[in-house]
Amino acid sequence: MIEEPHALFQPDGDHFVPGELTRGGWDDHTQHGGPPTGLLAHVIESRHLKPGMMVTRLTTDLLRPVPLTPLTVHSKVVRPGRRIELLEAAIEAGGVEVARGLALAVRMGDVDLPETEAVDGPLPPPEHVDPMTQWAWADEQTHLPRFHTDAIEIRSVDHSFVRAGRGLSWFRLVVPVVAGVATSPFVLAAVLADLGNGNSAALDPREWLFINPDVNVALHRLPAGEWIGMDSTVHQQSTGIGLAQSILYDRTGPIGTVGQSQIIERHR
Repeated sequence: MIEEPHALFQPDGDHFVPGELTRGGWDDHTQHGGPPTGLLAHVIESRHLKPGMMVTRLTTDLLRPVPLTPLTVHSKVVRPGRRIELLEAAIEAGGVEVARGLALAVRMGDVDLPETEAVDGPLPPPEHVDPMTQWAWADEQTHLPRFHTDAIEIRSVDHSFVRAGRGLSWFRLVVPVVAGVATSPFVLAAVLADLGNGNSAALDPREWLFINPDVNVALHRLPAGEWIGMDSTVHQQSTGIGLAQSILYDRTGPIGTVGQSQIIERHR
């Protein structure tokens, strides 16, 4: 195995070994939702996506906490086709399935659409926004490497991760998802998509858990460049269920959406 310490995962035979940069914010021993979502996207794209096709929807179910231990990923083509295909991948840890991804791939074409006016996003360019330097729950966490603080750069227009309300932020991945492999635009969108849950926070994470058991990404085009922006909101109910919703952007305009269910409860 060739070590690349500044990557989320190291390939090792039939396994992917997660590094410390995959760690999440809810627990010191489990991963953030972004890395397993990115790993599923990587496997689906690298093993099964045909040239000329694009994944327009990736639904990731985070079935159990994903540990910081070697992972095995099984994948298959569920429904082959000329214009659309359904692709699937599942992550196992110690023989137990912890996450599953289902992707819809659509063949791209060359369509002569009528000209329309460009749609401006709500975010100023990332170079005009200061990097994040503090977190609402930082005092409650041990000082360990984490995905959201060490594997990505966040530039929030309105300090989304510190105060409650609508979130407007730019995100940039600073390490590869898989060591030795360039992160593709699709995998980049997938690995960053889970951040919408924190970007839309309406509850104090020092008092509340709002863990998302899924990540649903829908893309109408692939992102261009290294920055992905999010305009995020959340709806939370007394049933203990919430829904975080984000519009995704690159520098030239919108590229898709993310939806995330939430399980809400007080810290014990």
